Amino acid sequence: MSKFDKIIGYSAVKKELKQIADTLKNREVYAKLGVSSPRGLLLYGEPGVGKSLMASAVIEESGRKAFVCRKDQPNGDFVKVIKATFEKAIENAPSIVLLDDMDKFANGDERHPDAEEYVTVQSCIDEAKGKEVFVLATVNNMRCLPRSLHRAGRFDRVIEIDTPRGKDALAIIAHYLKNKKVVDNVDAKTIARIMDGRSCAELETVINEAGLYAGYERADFITMEHFMEALMRTVFDVPAASDELEDEDFYSSLDDSKKFASQIVYHEAGHAVVSEVLCPESVTLVSAHNRGGRSGGFTDYYNDKSQSPLYWNKSRIVGALGGIAAIEQKYGIFDVGGERDLDQAFDRTKNLIVNTCISGFHLHCNGYEDTESLKSEQEKAVAAEVEKFYRKAKEIISLNFEFFEKIAAALAKKKLLSAVDIQKIKSECKIVPVAL
Repeated sequence: MSKFDKIIGYSAVKKELKQIADTLKNREVYAKLGVSSPRGLLLYGEPGVGKSLMASAVIEESGRKAFVCRKDQPNGDFVKVIKATFEKAIENAPSIVLLDDMDKFANGDERHPDAEEYVTVQSCIDEAKGKEVFVLATVNNMRCLPRSLHRAGRFDRVIEIDTPRGKDALAIIAHYLKNKKVVDNVDAKTIARIMDGRSCAELETVINEAGLYAGYERADFITMEHFMEALMRTVFDVPAASDELEDEDFYSSLDDSKKFASQIVYHEAGHAVVSEVLCPESVTLVSAHNRGGRSGGFTDYYNDKSQSPLYWNKSRIVGALGGIAAIEQKYGIFDVGGERDLDQAFDRTKNLIVNTCISGFHLHCNGYEDTESLKSEQEKAVAAEVEKFYRKAKEIISLNFEFFEKIAAALAKKKLLSAVDIQKIKSECKIVPVAL
C-alpha cells in the first residue's frame, strides 16, 4: 500500500506529489532527458489539512533519508540546529530536509522577513545546491515568510493545500465513519455540506464528538442526532443542551405573536423555505434553540455551484430577507430581530449594483467619479432593489405556505432540522417554483 493511499481526496495534489516523489526516486530517468529534480517543495495551507501527512508520503515514496528540522530550541540555538540539519543531509545525500512549520521558525506570529532563522535557511538551501539535497517545507501562514525564501530556485514547487470541499469532504467523512458504529440513516452528505471548507482535523473531531455523545448516552449506535449535536457545539459554537427541562411554553402556542420563541421558529422557517424554493437542497441545517441561557436561531447553507454566481447571490439576498418576510406574513408585524439580515441584504445588493452593474453602468463605482451625487444614486438604487427582493421573499412564502407551516411546526418540535428532515417535509408539500 502506497503512503499516498492514506491521503483521502486531494486527487490533483496527490498526482503532483507522486510526480515529485518519482523524480527523486528515479533520477536517471529524468537525467536521460537532460532535466533534474525540483530543488524544493513548499506545502502551505491552514492547520489540520494534512500537509505533514503529504510531506511524509513524498519522503517515503522517494526512498530518500529525511532530516527533520522543527522549532524546538531558543532562537540562538535554533540557528545552529538549522545549519546542522543541512550538514547532515549533505553528508547523507541523496537526502531530504523537512522544514516542518517553517513559518514558526521566527518569533511569534508577526512577519519577520529579515529574521536570522530565515536568512539561515536561505543560505543553507543555496549551499546545498547541486548536492542532491531536496528541501521540503510545510507552512501555515505564507505571509510570515520573506518572498526571497519561497522563490523559484529555492522552492521550485509551491502548492496550496486547501480545506476539503465537495467530493473531498465527503470522501474524508466517509473514511472517518468507516470504523464507527453508526445507524444506517446517518447522512454523510449532509455532514459534508455543513463541514464544507473545514479542515480534515475538524472533520475528524466532529465525528469523534458525535461518538462521545452517543457513548455518554450508552447508545448502541451513533445517530444523526448525535452528529447534529456535535456540529452545533463544535462548528456553530452553540452551548450544549441542558439536562434540565426547558420552559414548558418556550415552543408552545405558535399562534401567540407575543412569544419571542415562536417568532424565532417562524423567522428561521422563512429563511429555509425561501432558500429551498429558489435553490433546492441548499439548506443544510436550521436551528431554533434555547440553550445555555441563550435563545436564537440560524440557517446554514451550501452552494453546490449548480446555479450561476449572479443567481446564487440574488437568492441569498432574498433568502436573507425571508426571516423578516415570514414574521410579517405570519403575524403582520415587523421583525425587530432582523437587523443582521437587513445588513447582509443591503451589503450584497450594493455589491451587485456597484460592482456587477445589475442596474446599469451609470452606477458603477470606477474609483474616479466617487462623488456624493453618485453615492446618493447608488443608495436609492440599492434601496429600490432590496424592496423588490423583499416582495419576492413574501411571494415565495405566500405561494408555499403549507411548506412554511410544516417547517415551522417541525422546528418547534425538534428545535433542529437537518437537510434530510427538510427534504422529507418538502416531499410532502406542493412546491410552487418562483422565478427571480
